[in-house]
Amino acid sequence: MQESLFRDALLCIERGVFRAAHVMCWAAFMDLLEQKLSSDNLVAVHTMRPKWKKYKTIEELRENIVEFQLLDAARDVGLLSKTTAKTLQGLLSKRNECAHPSGYEPDLNESLGYVSELIARSKTLQSKTL
Repeated sequence: MQESLFRDALLCIERGVFRAAHVMCWAAFMDLLEQKLSSDNLVAVHTMRPKWKKYKTIEELRENIVEFQLLDAARDVGLLSKTTAKTLQGLLSKRNECAHPSGYEPDLNESLGYVSELIARSKTLQSKTL
């Protein structure tokens, strides 16, 4: 799924649809992060966030917990460093500017940089385990 979403992000850039590229790329990254968070059936997440035990699957978690909190949880379970989590929260803010009405209009270089950074962060995340 992630590869397809990253390809879609690059296709958006080729077509000059830069805001959509940000949104697609973020979706690819979050799919990987959620896969990692649920790789132990949410045991580590539930240990760090006992109130989230009512969410039995990653799908339930995704529907009820905002992405900023998922990034914090990923930091707490050791998938992300504090610095990386903060950087990713900044990238999420950019994604939100692109997904919702705002004055932000990224250009080709900003979009390529955004996609490149999230691909690199994804490669690092792929090597992590809970």
